[in-house]
Amino acid sequence: MPLLTSPYAVVDDFLPLDLAESMRADIDAHFARPGAHKAETHQVWNYWFVPELYTYLRTSPEKIIRPPSVQAFFDAVKLWSVRHCGMANVTWPYLSLYVAGCRQGLHNDSSGGRFGFVYSLTRNDRRTTGGETVIHHAGDHFRGKLTRASAGRGYYDLIEPRFNRLVVFDDRLPHAVERIEGVMDPVEGRFVLHGHLSETGGIVTDALPPEAVAELLYALVREAMVQGAPLLALHHGVLVLQLSIGPMGTVAACDVIVDRVMHPDAANTDWPRWREELLAQVRALTFPAAGGVTEVIQPLIFGAPLPVRA
Repeated sequence: MPLLTSPYAVVDDFLPLDLAESMRADIDAHFARPGAHKAETHQVWNYWFVPELYTYLRTSPEKIIRPPSVQAFFDAVKLWSVRHCGMANVTWPYLSLYVAGCRQGLHNDSSGGRFGFVYSLTRNDRRTTGGETVIHHAGDHFRGKLTRASAGRGYYDLIEPRFNRLVVFDDRLPHAVERIEGVMDPVEGRFVLHGHLSETGGIVTDALPPEAVAELLYALVREAMVQGAPLLALHHGVLVLQLSIGPMGTVAACDVIVDRVMHPDAANTDWPRWREELLAQVRALTFPAAGGVTEVIQPLIFGAPLPVRA
């Protein structure tokens, strides 16, 4: 499922199978021979318990999985994020373990990133149940169903933690993790690498220097936002444009790869018209001539910026 306007994307077989299996083998090796575990090798898990919200164990993945494998995973997520989300800022992941009784309560991460990612190293054949990622549907659950009964998946989607599956979702959506039930053996539990994606600015490759693109593009967008300020005041989210600029400086293509800009009032229809007007202005830009084609991925942020984390 693409992220163009969807609340989440599911990417199966995300890593090369040999890399994914090697990472899982490191996890299994960590829990092997339990009678021989030592403090210096196994007292690495933080039991993260927050009443009514979180119950699971987490650690830095390189304490369990060989660091080159973790780095390869991180690099793969960043490459995917840049190509499909226009987000070049990827947090270093946690490795989390859910055994019987572990869960996440309903919450959102609006201040954590634009998107969250969850990558599963959970066995497909396991002696536990649960561990699905719960992602609630957007909208007003009460007013949207005043005259018809609904339950369960009428309000949310459940995404199974399949081995080698990456899930990326809008961090603003309420989400949770279903409680794990079954045996207490940790290797039968839910193992995931997870973190957040956010913007770093425009990503420019090939012929034109980034500053030459930014000068014209930012000036146009700033003016469009000033002119549209009354209309845009309550909108929030990220719009990501992908441009192809020809050698003569004309815009050969300008497409939207992500549109997660929302208004508090679901009935508001101002955004599509303003977005199309902006796209028309971008397509009419003329950049400096260059020796070849320039590719640009440009995130545009509406509403409050993410908080700066120390």
